[in-house]
Amino acid sequence: MASHRECPSCALEFEDTGDVEQCPYCGYEFPQRSSGVKWVAWLLALLLLWPAIQGLMYLLG
Repeated sequence: MASHRECPSCALEFEDTGDVEQCPYCGYEFPQRSSGVKWVAWLLALLLLWPAIQGLMYLLG
């Protein structure tokens, strides 16, 4: 299932099949995120929610 994606460099839309690494028009290389970035994001989200969870436990407990 192809979706439309816009290049941040040339602002042209093209069909993204999921394996596109660069813009077919201008050659802009899209940055690839590593799996470590996702883990750090989840860890930070949990750390931000930790006080809220403790507050709920205090109110319910």
